Amino acid sequence: MSAASALAAASAVGLPCGLRLALADLGRSEPYDISLKEYLLRLCLFAAWILLASAFAGPARALDSKEIYQLNEDRVFQVRVLNRETGKKSSIGSGFIVADGSRLATNYHVISQVILEPELFYISFIGNNGQEGELKLLGLDVAHDLALLGADHRLGEAIEMSPLPPRGAPIFAMGNPLDLGLSIAVGTNGGILNQTDDSRILFSGSLNPGMSGGPTFNARGEAIGINVATARNDISFIVPSRFLSALIEKSNSDSYGADTDLKEEVARQALAYENRYIEQLLESDWPSLDLRQLKLPGVISPTVRCWDNSAKLSAAARYKRYQIRCTNQNHVYLDEDNRFVGRLLYEYYWLESEDLNAIQFYNLYESLNKDQVDAELDRDMVSNFNCETWFIEVSSQQMKSNLCRREYVEYRGMSDVLFTAALTGHQDRGFFITLILTGVDYRATLPLIRKFLENTEWIP
Repeated sequence: MSAASALAAASAVGLPCGLRLALADLGRSEPYDISLKEYLLRLCLFAAWILLASAFAGPARALDSKEIYQLNEDRVFQVRVLNRETGKKSSIGSGFIVADGSRLATNYHVISQVILEPELFYISFIGNNGQEGELKLLGLDVAHDLALLGADHRLGEAIEMSPLPPRGAPIFAMGNPLDLGLSIAVGTNGGILNQTDDSRILFSGSLNPGMSGGPTFNARGEAIGINVATARNDISFIVPSRFLSALIEKSNSDSYGADTDLKEEVARQALAYENRYIEQLLESDWPSLDLRQLKLPGVISPTVRCWDNSAKLSAAARYKRYQIRCTNQNHVYLDEDNRFVGRLLYEYYWLESEDLNAIQFYNLYESLNKDQVDAELDRDMVSNFNCETWFIEVSSQQMKSNLCRREYVEYRGMSDVLFTAALTGHQDRGFFITLILTGVDYRATLPLIRKFLENTEWIP
């Protein structure tokens, strides 16, 4: 900044007269004390810069829900999956303008029917201002339930995205609940949930069906996430905007074409996510838990929660049983038929009796073990289980193990895996472990099963 411009700026913002004179003195040619002159120059320019910045920028004002709604009502759309034959809606959600103004962001689960049956369904949009048209699929992030759609023309000004505000800050979710029109839900930011591998924000507002895929705003009107799910009772979940930003960047150089096999792409993404998850489990140190005479893998990941699942027995029961059930929370939506994959469940079951004879105990033990296997997975979803059985030694104890696998017909390389191991050789006590993984690469699960057995310790 020159002396003249600094003086003009100082006068415009009301800089004190003494400082203005010091700035004006910069034009003098007479000699003076250089160190004092430098000091005055730096002081005055700094003061002028501070005053100018505050004059032009000013504090950012927080918007209320009405202002956010009015600012974005023409930039948030209803996204619809329509039947090509009837022209009627099969499913609805929401979406909002991003990137160059011709793209809409939404959830993958909103448009997943088109992946399975593109010859029967197509995607369209309709806006609050009556604007409507057809959309094509440009990109997917299956693991984080995101889809990027494109129109053949500019839809409007893109919504700016921003990182998450502080925990407890107000946030605002927009969407089209229950096909009733555009609405806005007000709540607070509950922070990133580590039990969902940092891919979900807890929102204290109410998201209703049809709002999925809509934007969630901060108090400046910037999108901090994408509506994705609700657990009712004002507990809802948002996908952080950073995942959408990554999807947009990826689609700029790698968008889908007419020859893209979308089922194969869905399977590829889901399996890649599950493989990374299993690798993280294998690389981490597992805490243990105690169950009677066993030390077992405990909460093996922040994504896992363990609960007591012991059934209450009648007073006349002649045996005791104890059960612990652990399951993860970071499931991945696959499609309407198979719903969610990425499930990790492991359950421990201990049985003991001082009153039953050996035959009675064996019959009880076998029936409970059989029920445990049959009740867990729905065989109508995919192919039948193919199982292998063999005896193994775990911590000096003999166990009978079963390893079962079934494959997804529509998604190549994707399997459900069921592993059980039951303690043998005892007449008055029994134990079995059940481990279930859904929508995974079968080969990737084998080291995980091995680690479970290696971390099982018998305590005499």
